[in-house]
Amino acid sequence: MNSTQTRSKPRRASIEAQRASLLDAASEMLADGGPEALSLRKLAQAAGTSTMVIYTAFGGKDGLVAALYDEAFERMAQMQESVPRPQNPLQWLAGLGAAYRQFALTCPAYYALMISAILPLSQMPVKEDEPVARGIARQRAYRSLHDCVTACQQAGYITKEIGPAEVTAALWATVHGHVSLELAGFHETPEEAERRFVTVSRAVVSGLLTPTGRTAWKKITGGTA
Repeated sequence: MNSTQTRSKPRRASIEAQRASLLDAASEMLADGGPEALSLRKLAQAAGTSTMVIYTAFGGKDGLVAALYDEAFERMAQMQESVPRPQNPLQWLAGLGAAYRQFALTCPAYYALMISAILPLSQMPVKEDEPVARGIARQRAYRSLHDCVTACQQAGYITKEIGPAEVTAALWATVHGHVSLELAGFHETPEEAERRFVTVSRAVVSGLLTPTGRTAWKKITGGTA
C-alpha cells in the first residue's frame, strides 16, 4: 500500500464520521423541535462547522432530509443484519423482532423520522408518486424479515396458506405498533413494555405456525405456544 492510499483512508473515515455526526445532530433537532427547528445554520452551529460543509455533504436541506431518512433505515438494517441466523429460522425471527425494538429504543429520533412522526410526509423523500410508507418494503431491514419468513415457511414452521409478503407485513405492523406506543409512553414501566412486547409477538407468531412450527416454537419460548 502506497503513502497516498494510507493517507486517504483516515481522510475518508474523518469525512464519514463528520457526516454521521451531522446526521445525528439533525435528527435530534427534528426530534426536539420538529421541522421548523431543522435549520442548516443552526445545525452548523451545533456541529461546530460551517454551512458550506453541510452543503458540500448533502447539497442543501432537501438532501439532508433524504440523507436522514436513508441513514435511519441503514442503521436499522445493520442492526437487523447483525442478528445471528441459527439453524432454526424461528430463532432468527425472534431475534429480528427484538432487534427492531432495540433500534427504536436506542435511536428514537431516527425511528421517529422513519415513521414520519417528526416530519410531514410532504417533506419526506418520495419515489415518483408512491406514498413514502410503501417504500419501506424495499428497505434492507424489511427484506431481512421477508427472507426470514420465507425460510420459516420453507422449513414448514409457518403456514404457506398465507404468502410471505402478507406474513411479513403483519409481523412488521405488529412490532411497529407496539414500539410506537412504547416510545409514546403508553406503558408505565420498561418492564411492563418488555412483557407486553413478548406477549403480543408470541401471540401473533403462534397464530401463523403449523403443528411442526408450534413444537419448534415451544422449544424456543420455554413451552409457551
